[in-house]
Amino acid sequence: TTLLYTIKFEVHNLDMSLRLYSRLNLRHFLTKTLASTSCRPYHLTSVNFSEAPLPDVEPQKLQFQAETRQLLDIVAKSLYSEREVFVRELVSNAADALEKLRYNQLKGEEIDDAAASLKIEVSLSDALKSITIEDNGLGMTKEELIANLGTIARSGSKEFIKNVSSAGDNSTNVIGQFGVGFYSAFMVGSHVTVLTKSAKPGSTGYVWNSNGADGYDIKEAAGLPRGTRIVIQLKDDALEFCQKDRIRDVLKKHSNFVGFPIFLDGTQVNTIDPLWTRKSSDITEAEHTELYQSLSDRKDDPLYTMQFSVETPVNIKCVLYTPKYMPQLDLSNLSNVGISLYCKKVLVQTKNPKLLPEWLLFLQGVVDSEDIPLNLSRELLQESVIMNKIKSVITGKMIGFLNRQAKRDPAKYETFYREFGRFIRVGLVTTESQTEREDLAKLLRFESSKEEKGVLVSLDQYMERAAEGQKQIYYLSCPNREMALESPYFETLQQNDIEVLFTYNKEDDVVLFRLEDYKDRKLCTAEAANVKPISKTADIPGSKLDKKEGNKLASWFRDSLGRENVKEVKISDRQHSQPAVVAVENLAQLRQYLQMAPPDQKEASYKYLLHSNVVLELNPEHDIIKQLAGLSESNPAVADLVAAQLFDNALMNADLIHDPRRMVSRINQILRAVTDSSSPKSPESQSKE
Repeated sequence: TTLLYTIKFEVHNLDMSLRLYSRLNLRHFLTKTLASTSCRPYHLTSVNFSEAPLPDVEPQKLQFQAETRQLLDIVAKSLYSEREVFVRELVSNAADALEKLRYNQLKGEEIDDAAASLKIEVSLSDALKSITIEDNGLGMTKEELIANLGTIARSGSKEFIKNVSSAGDNSTNVIGQFGVGFYSAFMVGSHVTVLTKSAKPGSTGYVWNSNGADGYDIKEAAGLPRGTRIVIQLKDDALEFCQKDRIRDVLKKHSNFVGFPIFLDGTQVNTIDPLWTRKSSDITEAEHTELYQSLSDRKDDPLYTMQFSVETPVNIKCVLYTPKYMPQLDLSNLSNVGISLYCKKVLVQTKNPKLLPEWLLFLQGVVDSEDIPLNLSRELLQESVIMNKIKSVITGKMIGFLNRQAKRDPAKYETFYREFGRFIRVGLVTTESQTEREDLAKLLRFESSKEEKGVLVSLDQYMERAAEGQKQIYYLSCPNREMALESPYFETLQQNDIEVLFTYNKEDDVVLFRLEDYKDRKLCTAEAANVKPISKTADIPGSKLDKKEGNKLASWFRDSLGRENVKEVKISDRQHSQPAVVAVENLAQLRQYLQMAPPDQKEASYKYLLHSNVVLELNPEHDIIKQLAGLSESNPAVADLVAAQLFDNALMNADLIHDPRRMVSRINQILRAVTDSSSPKSPESQSKE
């Protein structure tokens, strides 16, 4: 006899009949090889083994439904964005089968090999270019094989849940109700073999074969254990999926929290517990740290851990972690931010930004819901009311959690706020919910004139120590604390022992302007504060311009500046140390408009905003203002220079100066006038005068 071929194969599970495995590999090899040669095809079903031969009958050939070939092509090419998800789908189906078996056991039904431990096994063969995924779950009868694998639109899990629900029992934990998970195997496989035996005592085993194009065949198989085994012959462009490291990574990514042990070539890979399914009181800090690090790919410990579960308005279990330090977030590319979405402990999306508002995208964690809407693929989530409900629940829970933490441990919350305060401010500005805005306002923190540098206070703390009858919460925006304390706008409030909150960034200005009021108290800028000072010179004759002189000077001042450059000039006794200040009702908004103006329109916008909004207030007690009243008549040219400079000084104190360089020439003119008037004059110059 001439030796035609040498066949090499591997057996990874000794529970399986060796003779059957040999026969399957021989059948596959000869079918594939002889079809590509001129050799005469052999009648493969006549190949038998000496021990317990299999029935020598032809397999039953069946066709998929009419639309199945087209649907298979959609599944393989369009439905999934990454081919690795076939592992997730088949492992999920295996978990379904185990869950069904466990449910039947709880009902007291008799099953084959009842003492066997429930598990999922994944075996790889580089030599055979194959991957095998098997479970010792419920298995399938011949009728179930035809019904569940012959029709893409049908799913055994979906039918099972329907039957259980009609019986009034919703305690099952089945995930594979999407109908196409099994067929994802054809994304990577040129040929798929399914070996299955129902768990019902006395059941017959069956082998299901298909290349995904020419229908499928079914044949009885002896010696099979209970459960289902899927053997995928990999395509040449999918050989990465018979590499152990690659499959281990895929299993840890997608199926790390499946409720049954998953073994890869004999080693369990899903060792991290799905903590969100357990009581929070039973979970250690070390377990939370392990989960946080696995989700975030970080080495630090979480600053905060929040775990909760709700049944209404949507059924979810959730665990969320706040990092100690702000991560690098690219909000222009949301593909790498968000929390992981699971359905009954099976990963749906690694990062789903739609489950969180933008201001919470720094969170790490998991949300697991039985109610998430899925189309045929677990990847392609539909926009739905349920998804928005999940987002709303998480947002509300997180705001409440942070408020509780702020009261429980103010120092720890202050650490959080210094790192993530910007996100709180973004949330307050962007939310459309008034209730949510008020709850976020409780989380704001500011430095205060009543506290030492670096100490932060809340709006509630400010209100608790405000004087009786005070209806405003005053705040002052400056680059730093030193400038705030020297601000003329702070002086009057300080004299009246009124606390002022200091804000050091433009974001705070926008936030407080957007907030407008807090618990029936108006948020008011120090610049707009209408508080009378405690005057020390009010009763001293000549200490200030009288009303007639003041009004005359104010009118001259506005004419000197140009009525197109200022809304109004008036006498005010609000301040003492500065000769003049500007008053603007919505100063933060005005600053924002100036910053947003296009470069080619900035000068015109600046003049328009000054003319429409800025009121210049003159201090009638200040020496410069009193002397300017006389100078406006004795030396109008110099008086005009001084008036313009006083106006720019006041704008600078309010952080409204547009281009300070334009002051340089004017200051030089003023300095020359001062030096000319103070230098001794020669007889020649005196005679000329």
